[in-house]
Amino acid sequence: MKRLHLVCNSHLDPVWMWDFDEGIAAALSTFRTAAEFCDEYDYIFCHNEALLYEYIREYDPSLFEKIKRLVKAGKWHIMGGWYLQPDCHLPSGESFVRQIRSGIRYFEKHFGVRPTTAINFDSFGHSRGLVQILKKCGYDSYLICRPMPQYLELPADQFNWVGYDGSKIKVCRIADDFMYDTKSSKAKEFIPKKAECWKSYETGIALWGVGNHGGNPSRKDLKDVNDLIAETKEYEILHSTPEKFFADVNPDVDYSGQLSHFLIGCYTSLTKIKQKHIELETALYMTEKLCAAAELNGKNVWDSDAFSDAERALLTMEFHDSLSGTMVETAEKSVINHADHALYLLKELKQKAFFSLVNDDVKAGDGVYPIFVFNPSAYDRDTVVESEILVLDPIISDTVCYEVTVRHNGQIISNQVIKQESNINYDRRKRIAFRAKLPALSAARFDVTFKEVPVTGKPEVAEGDIVFEDSCKRVVISKKTGLIESFRVDGNEYVTGGAFLPVMYDDTPDSWGWDIDKIGSNPADADLSSDGIFEGIENVHIIEDGDILTEAESFFKAGDSTVRISYKMYKDLTYIDVSLDVLWNERDKALKLKIPSNEGGFIGQTAYGTDEFERDGRENVAQRFVCLKRGNGKSLSVFNNCLYGCSADAENLYLTLIRGIGYCTHPIEDRKLIADDRYIPYAEQGKHTFSFRMSVNEPCENDRMALEFCEKPYSVNAFPDGKGYKVSKIEVSSKEITLSSLYKEDGGFVFRLFNNNETACVTKLRVGEYEADLRFLGYEIKTVLFKNGEFSEMLSMI
Repeated sequence: MKRLHLVCNSHLDPVWMWDFDEGIAAALSTFRTAAEFCDEYDYIFCHNEALLYEYIREYDPSLFEKIKRLVKAGKWHIMGGWYLQPDCHLPSGESFVRQIRSGIRYFEKHFGVRPTTAINFDSFGHSRGLVQILKKCGYDSYLICRPMPQYLELPADQFNWVGYDGSKIKVCRIADDFMYDTKSSKAKEFIPKKAECWKSYETGIALWGVGNHGGNPSRKDLKDVNDLIAETKEYEILHSTPEKFFADVNPDVDYSGQLSHFLIGCYTSLTKIKQKHIELETALYMTEKLCAAAELNGKNVWDSDAFSDAERALLTMEFHDSLSGTMVETAEKSVINHADHALYLLKELKQKAFFSLVNDDVKAGDGVYPIFVFNPSAYDRDTVVESEILVLDPIISDTVCYEVTVRHNGQIISNQVIKQESNINYDRRKRIAFRAKLPALSAARFDVTFKEVPVTGKPEVAEGDIVFEDSCKRVVISKKTGLIESFRVDGNEYVTGGAFLPVMYDDTPDSWGWDIDKIGSNPADADLSSDGIFEGIENVHIIEDGDILTEAESFFKAGDSTVRISYKMYKDLTYIDVSLDVLWNERDKALKLKIPSNEGGFIGQTAYGTDEFERDGRENVAQRFVCLKRGNGKSLSVFNNCLYGCSADAENLYLTLIRGIGYCTHPIEDRKLIADDRYIPYAEQGKHTFSFRMSVNEPCENDRMALEFCEKPYSVNAFPDGKGYKVSKIEVSSKEITLSSLYKEDGGFVFRLFNNNETACVTKLRVGEYEADLRFLGYEIKTVLFKNGEFSEMLSMI
């Protein structure tokens, strides 16, 4: 090796075994000492994460100004440039863009610099979708530490990482045992060991400094390292930066895989955090679309400050020890509080934009209750809508009730009254399900009227299994098992043998899941139950049945926990919705859903891409869908808004719901994982809800259908007082192209579009009378600006 680049850093988790206040204190002390040492010694201090610099600017403005001077002098290097070091599997592709955009803009604004090497030292693996994102955000290189060599064999530790779209970026994995630090006062001992890892390379890199809770190299370290530089004759050692290192590196090895299958427990640990993240991620991007649509129709509703606050909350909860579920309980509460505050802000924004759109509609006649439904999809959408209305006068009677009629553009459409959220036992609050054709990115109106009619008896329920059959599918739910025993679409069988069976496993309290590649052992199937909270209710039965849908529910007992499963089967649609209410009361256990299916390649959604997994039982990470791709060109797809962990073997698909872990529980040698001399609270205790959609469809539709499942239409019973209005159509013509985000910026509107298929595609993007033809390569992301009636493709995502 001819050259060793020393990159001095101080790894600092803003939250982990501590809450944010302690993280702030650590950042302040770390940056103060680093700034002091920069004045005293010949070295370069490197640090990333805009969040930490925000702390310094807020709580020690004079230190912030000093750091700005040190950056300008070349003594302090802004590296990485992201908002923080997030989990690099679980955020959506759009969320990764926001992590980068927020950080880069912060550092450009306050320091006038823009890093070209991304860094995520401590993230537990990295999604292949990052390659294209990094490339289109101006990066040429990426510096990582995990997965370590013993967990993932790579063709080289300096390589070109190839993305789904064929783009490439230089990557270096730090392969030494000490990764990003050298321990206090031991730098001179550790750096030669780090150098040894690069003996077969022309150029190597050594990360040195102190972590996991901030701190700095000591004065002894700084003196020792400069002595080491002067003493070493075999190769050149220099104080450096990630950018200078990569300028010396030109890998000749390509790698096109994931950097994953490491710390697999993190794909499921702390379900509450993961579900809150999905909720906030969905709410942010859907609310941006609604507000942008309102703005494009002349409404002044965009609130940049509120959106910025909500986005920062999302980015903060994506920190790798937060979203992975490896932090303490107090930190969990803080992260959820951040998210709930953001959700409240977004709800206010959504309401303001929604009512600005519908208030101009025509005033309703007497006895008419309008329901307005906003479609967040960039195409016309045929779906089932559920909405609630409060009728003016209640009926308290066993012989008379309200009959509902729903009209759209004067035409009567089918509807069905289903159980409302309230339990007040009179006929006044109505929950109505109806099949609706919704125009793209706009609000449609449905007029509801009521009249009193005699109460009719409940329809007779046939004996035996529950069989649902319509023009496209047939579903059989067994009265003996409470499970889907058959799912046929267009005459083809896709599921047999008891789908959505809850299965309990023995598990470890280890939050990370060190040194395992599968979740759980000793599987035990849940049993049908009529005890406890289910006592007195038939354990498999129909609860709704009408012109729009049939819903059945089943009750199960698993260990000391209970599971209620609902199956919603919609008339003449090729999918069914399945939801679970789990009352979890377990330690050292895991719960999965089993879906029997012995056919098809196992595919999962990743950040701006898809990946094919082995059907070998290993735990995998996927986002909003997994599917089994069949030989007939169709896929059996399962969409979700609630989880990331999944696996498959030769016979079954598994969805990992929940783990009974300890908070921040980490193996240390052979010591006990959990103290046994007192009660230790375990994570996850209490009620959890999981929602899925099982569908048969073309694989090219999966990305769109996953977004549909998460971004449900927003409906409200509202009474306008206007003269009517015409909405400008905003749409994407091809359903193979997903509109990931749409937001207002600098007087224009930014569209982020993605082709989640390997084949090229052409689409039209329309805004009112304006349109543009867009050509996509396989797995290509495009960012398009619409401003002053013109479309232009942006070369950078940020």
